Amino acid sequence: MMASFVCSVCGETHDGLPARVFHYPDLWLDLSEAERQAGKVDSDLCMTPQREFFVRAVMELPLIGGPEPTFEFGVWGSLSEANFQRYVETYNDPDQSKLGPMFSYLSNEIRAFPDSYALPGELIPRDDGRPLFVLEPADHPLAIAQSEGVAFSKVLEIIHPNGTSNA
Repeated sequence: MMASFVCSVCGETHDGLPARVFHYPDLWLDLSEAERQAGKVDSDLCMTPQREFFVRAVMELPLIGGPEPTFEFGVWGSLSEANFQRYVETYNDPDQSKLGPMFSYLSNEIRAFPDSYALPGELIPRDDGRPLFVLEPADHPLAIAQSEGVAFSKVLEIIHPNGTSNA
């Protein structure tokens, strides 16, 4: 049974944790309309005309004092052209994990964790869905939250970065 809670930010009752998803890498939003027309983006892959490459991934944070053990949200990670091509070539292969971890930079600014854009990490392909994004160990609050856990109140800041619902 999915746990429910009353959100202290929006006042609504939620069944389980609402999803927080970045639909595009931040860089895509900075492109002109002409640049976007020359690039390619869908729900999982992005390539800019400047030959920058991104893959949508899942970031997991262990949850302290919440209705579920982890909070997952959708982020984008950058890849080198070679790793992007490897990922695309095996995109429909059910054995994605054979690719192994690939170096990546977090390609979204997570407002609840200032200065999180471009934190280094790894994209780890999984057989059962989008790859995981795991940050390198660092003193940054987001890296600490990913390794040690995050308070439920902080997750609400991720879900509602401006004090309003993003669902």
